[in-house]
Amino acid sequence: MKKIWAVLVVICCLLCCGCSGEVADIYGSISPPKPSGELYHIQKALEVYVNGKIQLVYPSSGDYRSAIITKDITGDGKYEAFAFYSTKTDDKSTVMHINYIMQSEGKWNSVADIQVTASGVESVEFVKLDNGATPKLIVNWNRFSSLEKQLSVYSIDTGVLTEVASIPQSVYSTCDFDGDGIYEVIAVYMDVNTSVAGATYMALTERGFDEKGRCAADPYITAYRTPKITKLTDGTQALFIDAEKASGMVTEVFYIKNGTIRSAFDNTAGNENLKTLRASKAISQDINGDGCLDIPTTTRLPSVPGEEQADSVYMTTYNSFDGEVLTPLSYAVINYSDGYNMFIPESWVNNFTVIRNVQYRERIMYRWDPEDSSLGEEIMRLEVVTLNDWSTKAEHYSQYHEILRSGEDIFAVKFSNSALTPDLDTVKKNFTIIGDGAADHGLSR
Repeated sequence: MKKIWAVLVVICCLLCCGCSGEVADIYGSISPPKPSGELYHIQKALEVYVNGKIQLVYPSSGDYRSAIITKDITGDGKYEAFAFYSTKTDDKSTVMHINYIMQSEGKWNSVADIQVTASGVESVEFVKLDNGATPKLIVNWNRFSSLEKQLSVYSIDTGVLTEVASIPQSVYSTCDFDGDGIYEVIAVYMDVNTSVAGATYMALTERGFDEKGRCAADPYITAYRTPKITKLTDGTQALFIDAEKASGMVTEVFYIKNGTIRSAFDNTAGNENLKTLRASKAISQDINGDGCLDIPTTTRLPSVPGEEQADSVYMTTYNSFDGEVLTPLSYAVINYSDGYNMFIPESWVNNFTVIRNVQYRERIMYRWDPEDSSLGEEIMRLEVVTLNDWSTKAEHYSQYHEILRSGEDIFAVKFSNSALTPDLDTVKKNFTIIGDGAADHGLSR
């Protein structure tokens, strides 16, 4: 019991709260409603209800990551608790549960329990999906594979937890797309049996989900990343989903027009989304800080004679998107093995290439003559050097300049004499560690 209690305290302290675009109930998710010992009594109430062994289940993604979530549903200062756990049946199969626990006269009691056929909990959120006084509880259940999940919506009344809608889906997001103050749902479902994919725009009614529109999606997706609500450059609210496929990655974009859902990339005949296909792990992000996500595409740089095709390096172009046209904003060379982006000036486009030197964690940039497809002079080289080598081999690195440090590594640059060679300040301004976010990329235009 003490071990379980210790884990619960840590998890609850690390929680961050919210749902797609909804203001977070910070207190209800980061900490228990009263002194931390309250969670002990909540779990005791759960164990009394089950009267047997349980396995607490933790959501694997989203803002709520605790197996026991506390929330002030009505805003009256009184907290309810929702516990996720699994049990074993007589034939040893696993059954998932969601248990509703309330406090009355200073004592916690389980008041409702719902069983679900699922293998785990993907995510949990609380969203205002109708005109009711309380938000709805949305649970994204894991089922058979990463593309086969179940979205279940529960209404929460005093002492009553009721499932009001449940649909199969692969990935979803909620947002107030029509501006009426109530959230709608866009769910994308990849049917692994028929290899047909589609996105559905839905609103919750007393009868369950009401389909407001449907459109096709790329049928060759193998995995979806976390959806992102953003805006197109014309201000239209949109849903961006980076997705993996055997041939690379794409960004699917869905938006609402005239009350129905549209796919920005035509998949009506089961076609692939080829406009955003890229041979890299680059994901959509806001490069220029305008509040809109920008979509990456890739271009294979010219191959140097004697180099293997597998050694090719790609230039990544980040594009703004208005729903129809991809407009280039910034260009970068991304080194995923060493974890950095080097944003390059537009003047380099079509006029440079890169040779990889994996053994020395080095990328050498050369001028490229596109007219006669020939290699020109060296522009610069980037190398990742350990702190030990930087100090013990100082003479070797005497012509290198430190860009920045990260852990035990130094990212360094050595300049050559070329018309395309930048200065150190420019390199530092346009060099970022992957995961640090977009910088002010002065070279982009």
